[in-house]
Amino acid sequence: MKPEFLVDNELHTQIQYRLIEQISESERRYRELVENLREIVFKCDKAGNITLLNKAWTLTLGYSASECLNRPIDDYLHAEDRELWLNFLTQIDTKQDLACWELRFHHKNTEIIWLELAARSEDPGEICGSLTNITDRKRAQAALKEANEALQMRIEQLRVENRERKQTEATLLQSREQLKQQKQQLEATLKELKQTQAKLIHAEKMSGLGMLVAGIAHEINNPINFIYGNIIHANEYVKDLLDLIYLYQQHYSTPVEEIQKKIKKIDLNFLLADLPQIMSSMQMGAERISEIVLSLRNFSRLDEAEIKAVDIHEGIDSTLMILQSRLNGINHNPIQVIKEYGELPRVECYAGQLNQVFMNLLSNAIDAVLYYCAREPINWEIPHQVTYEGDKEQSSFTPTIKIHTEAISEEYVAIRIIDNGIGMTEEIRKQIFDPFFTTKPVGKGTGLGLSISYQIVVEKHGGMLECSSELGKGTEFLIKLPVSLSY
Repeated sequence: MKPEFLVDNELHTQIQYRLIEQISESERRYRELVENLREIVFKCDKAGNITLLNKAWTLTLGYSASECLNRPIDDYLHAEDRELWLNFLTQIDTKQDLACWELRFHHKNTEIIWLELAARSEDPGEICGSLTNITDRKRAQAALKEANEALQMRIEQLRVENRERKQTEATLLQSREQLKQQKQQLEATLKELKQTQAKLIHAEKMSGLGMLVAGIAHEINNPINFIYGNIIHANEYVKDLLDLIYLYQQHYSTPVEEIQKKIKKIDLNFLLADLPQIMSSMQMGAERISEIVLSLRNFSRLDEAEIKAVDIHEGIDSTLMILQSRLNGINHNPIQVIKEYGELPRVECYAGQLNQVFMNLLSNAIDAVLYYCAREPINWEIPHQVTYEGDKEQSSFTPTIKIHTEAISEEYVAIRIIDNGIGMTEEIRKQIFDPFFTTKPVGKGTGLGLSISYQIVVEKHGGMLECSSELGKGTEFLIKLPVSLSY
């Protein structure tokens, strides 16, 4: 049996072991709790050298705890806040607690981090404390302060603007009538400038076209006159030579062998039959070129810039000749031109300008019937839902332009240009003579053609230019011209 004092010693030893284990467990839990806090927990000596840091230090400032131990806290403080911390260290004996100090620290990436400091002095010679990240709050406070200052400035600006607005309103009320009158004058001036610009642009364009056409006609005229003049004589010479060959055949029916071989080689019978036809075709081609040159000269009429009595039909025919390639139509469906010419007197006019009118109206008529054939927007905008009469018989559609002239009195003549194309809506018809109005795609039209035509007929010649149209059925332009200009 053990002595009693040995039993007491063993019991005392067990109790000590258990107390040590409990203390160790408490310390482990305490360290785990400290390590997992979001706030920085630190300890330092009275000189400010760090002796303890938790993980929050690294998460907040980016520095590892190991590299910061035994270094002064003020190494990480902003220069302007170091004095506050150093003053606290010097007063640590008289001032035991330090709470709610806001200090700026340097993050490892040089960013400024605001931390709220709470600390106290403990024995023996240690300082314990925590640092709470208040950067977001400080930034919010700074932003709020900035917003308040901006708001105050804006309020002051609004006050100034309100005073200025009232003054401006008073001034505007006083000058409203004057501005209204100025606006009306400017609108009238702008309209006049647009019309003048339209005239100048179109006049320059047509003048250039006229000079080009006249130059081409002049250059072609000389060689074609030479060809046309000589082909008549050549035709006679060929006829004489053929007659001579016929005489040789009659009187020398059996030529020598060499001549017989040559006759067979050149196929003399075919040559005798085809050569007159070739000469006739060449003469017809020369005559056709002469007609084209004459049409070009008639269209340009550069030598007739002044008022002159002319044949209206001649001007229309010249324009049709120039537009002949477009009259060939599309998809082997040529445009049929019906001329219903009446007996017209010679009309006093600016012939070159009047030919421009015929060119514009006939070009638009061609566009209208080509659209009907191709179903592609060339001239006027047509809603997709429009159904034309005769769509089921599209293949039988004949694009047609009718030109009707008549003397409606001793003083006036009328020219009607009628097409069976797409027509137009009433809304569009009311605007077609306005300068720069066009429904053609960009680059296809300037909106000047009909406007200039109207000015030439009405203002320049004292006539009338009217348009009637029905969507899907066609368009008619009516020109009325005085036979004699009184000025």
